[in-house]
Amino acid sequence: MLKIDDPVAGAVQTIAGSNHRLLLLCDHASNRLPPAIALGVPDAAMRDHIAYDIGAADLTAALATQLGAPAILGGWSRLLVDLNRPPAQAVVASSDGRTIPGNIGLDAAALDLRLQVHAAFHDAIAAAIAAQRPQLLVSVHSFTPALASAPAARPWPIALLWNRDERATRPALTALRRESLSGPVGENQPYSGRQLNYTMDRHAEANGIAYLGFEVRQDLVSDGAGVARYAAILARAIMAALTAAPFANQP
Repeated sequence: MLKIDDPVAGAVQTIAGSNHRLLLLCDHASNRLPPAIALGVPDAAMRDHIAYDIGAADLTAALATQLGAPAILGGWSRLLVDLNRPPAQAVVASSDGRTIPGNIGLDAAALDLRLQVHAAFHDAIAAAIAAQRPQLLVSVHSFTPALASAPAARPWPIALLWNRDERATRPALTALRRESLSGPVGENQPYSGRQLNYTMDRHAEANGIAYLGFEVRQDLVSDGAGVARYAAILARAIMAALTAAPFANQP
């Protein structure tokens, strides 16, 4: 049973699945905080994009159901510790122009606890890969339509991020461009996977495992209908990647 009062035990949420060709990951699934930790951030901000990827957890769960795939999701808010950043950069003092008071001046014990949460999540991914190496890792994120600190509208309904390995990205991009979408498909937008790609760099690129890094605009997956629509779109892109070389002939 998940110990929601224990930061380390609550670091990981899992969804079981038998389709081990895939492993779904969602770094920023939750906006929860351990009860004993206060960040000094208003409740409204904890419901905003700075605290988690809105819609990403529901999208991951819907994909897991459609594809029968296992999933690993982060259990706490990215403001506690950002699982998609290297440990030295994972505790942020501000986000989109808002100061996070509870992350400033942490003592050694408090910082160590945050890093234990970070390690527990990544250890869970490494263990899942060691137990049943997937052909494809799939990372699910969402992004705000506009930042408070840079309010220009972001036109992409969906995007793919990657660093060096494009094996899965290219067929998935082709599949996404066949969809009836409300705007262009982003390539390394709204930020680049060549600068921020920690989870995929560590578990996919470092292990030679192909991957897809999805970003979906949050206003499009903020309700059940949007989640269902984009889960179907992502599922088709994932299957396009899995059936393209070099995946088709892998065991």
